Amino acid sequence: MLGPNSNSNWLSNDRDVSISVAGLDGVGKTTIINKLLNEEITETYSTYGINQEIVNIDGLKLGLTDLGGKEPFRKSLWPSYISRSDALIFVVDATKEHQIKESEKWFVRSLKWIKKDSPILVLINTWDKKINQKEINTVSNLFKSYSRLQLIECFSVSPITGENLNKTIDWLANTIITNLMSTGVSVESFIAYLKTDKGIIEARIRSPSAINDTEGMFPVIRYKFASGNESILDYMNINGRQVVMAADNQTSCWLMTNMINQNKKIKGANLLMKLLTEFIIEIQGLREDKGADISESDLTGYLMKYLINNQSFWSEKELPMFEISYLENNS
Repeated sequence: MLGPNSNSNWLSNDRDVSISVAGLDGVGKTTIINKLLNEEITETYSTYGINQEIVNIDGLKLGLTDLGGKEPFRKSLWPSYISRSDALIFVVDATKEHQIKESEKWFVRSLKWIKKDSPILVLINTWDKKINQKEINTVSNLFKSYSRLQLIECFSVSPITGENLNKTIDWLANTIITNLMSTGVSVESFIAYLKTDKGIIEARIRSPSAINDTEGMFPVIRYKFASGNESILDYMNINGRQVVMAADNQTSCWLMTNMINQNKKIKGANLLMKLLTEFIIEIQGLREDKGADISESDLTGYLMKYLINNQSFWSEKELPMFEISYLENNS
C-alpha cells in the first residue's frame, strides 16, 4: 500500500499507459484490480491514499492507480493523479442505488481533471447480484450523457465471476491505440503470412505516404511462426523505424511505423503488439469459420473489412496500397 506521496515517478515510468481507477469508497475498485491481477477473489479493505499495480495484458503494461474513495482522498488526491493519467476507470456500485447521485457528482468533477480526449471507462459493478438490465441501462445512460470532449463507455462487470472484465480492458487498449495514431504514430506497412492447405499466403498493405517499400527490410521481415501453442511477440528498431511483430503457429504479422520520440516509441510498440495479438485472434476465428483452406478472396475480403474499412491502423484518409499472393504454393 502506498501513501499519498509515494513513488511519484511511477506515473511516467515502468508502464505503457497510466490509468486512474476512481470511485466512492467500497464500490469494488480494489477487488476489480485484484481480479485482473491474479483472477482470485481476496478480502480487501478501504484503500488508504493510493495503491499502484502493473497489469500485463498480452504484453501491454497497464499502470493502474487505485485511488482511495473516502472523501478526504477524493479532495486531496484525485485531481493530481487523474490529471496525469492517460485514461480513467470510474467504478459505480449498482447494488447501492442510494450512492448513484454521489458517484455522479464526483464523476462530473473527474471529467474536469482528466486530459482532453482521454478515454473514460465506467464500470457498473454488479458484484454477483442479478441486477435488472433496465437498471443497468439507466445508470449507463446517466454517465454516458456527459460525453463531450471525452469518449465515455460503460460496461456492467462482476469481479466475482469476471464477467466483462477482459472486454473492458480490450476496449480501453484499442481506444488508447486510436488516440496514439491520431497524435503522431503512423503505420507505414502491415505484412501478414498465413498458413493454408494450399501454402503460405502473404498480404501486404502499405501507406501511400511510406517513403520506401519493405524490400530492404528482408530477410528481417519474413514469415516466422511459433511452435506448438506458443506465441511470439517482438520489437525492433530497423533503419530508423520501429517494427513490431506477433505470431502463433499459423499466422505471422508485422507492423512498421514511423519513428517518434522515445517515450511514445516505447508506448506505441507495446500498444501495437496488443493490436497485432488481437488481429491473430481474429484470424483464428476466421479459420474456425473457413477451416484451414482459407482462400485469397476470403483473406482479401476480411483484411479490407478489418484493417482498411475500419481504419484499424491508418489514421489518414487515403486508401493504403494492398496486394496479396501465395508466397509458397503446395498445389
